[in-house]
Amino acid sequence: MWLAGRILLAMLLGREALPALERGPNGKPFHPQLANFNISNSATGVAVLVGEGEVGCDIELLRPRPRFMSVARHSFSGGLVDWLERLPLQEQLPAFWRLWTAHEAVLKQQGGTVWQISSLDLPLETLSPAGLHLSHFTVSNTLVACCGREPFAAGFTPELILL
Repeated sequence: MWLAGRILLAMLLGREALPALERGPNGKPFHPQLANFNISNSATGVAVLVGEGEVGCDIELLRPRPRFMSVARHSFSGGLVDWLERLPLQEQLPAFWRLWTAHEAVLKQQGGTVWQISSLDLPLETLSPAGLHLSHFTVSNTLVACCGREPFAAGFTPELILL
C-alpha cells in the first residue's frame, strides 16, 4: 500500500516521480517542494488527500470489529462513549467507525499518531476541534475522513482511481 499511495500522490500532483520524502517529528511524510498531503491505507484501499495547509485523512474498511466498544472506551472521551452506548445496537459499529476515522484524520492533520487518540476530546456535533473542518465520505464499503484548516468545497468527493 505504501507504493500505491506514492503513485497516487504523484498522479494527483501531476508528477512523474516524487522526491525522497522527509518525515516530521511523529513520522508524517512531507517534502518542502510538494503541496501538503496525507496518505492512509486500510486493507486493500488507499486514500491520498492534497490540500492547502496541513491536511489529514483516514480510510477504514467497514468491517466487524470484535470488542469495538472496549476500544471506544479506551480511545474516546466519556461523552462520545456515552453517546455511542445509547445508540441502538445495529447503529453502534457504523458510528464507532465514524468516530475512529474522525479521530485519526484530526491527529494526522496535526502530525500526530494513532497512539494519541485518547488525548483528543472531539465535540460530537463536528468531530473536529475549533478551526478545523472534517468531512466523511463512503465509497463502497470504505469510510474516508478528511480534515483540514479550510472547509472542503461544495461537491468535494473522493475520486476512485484504479491502477
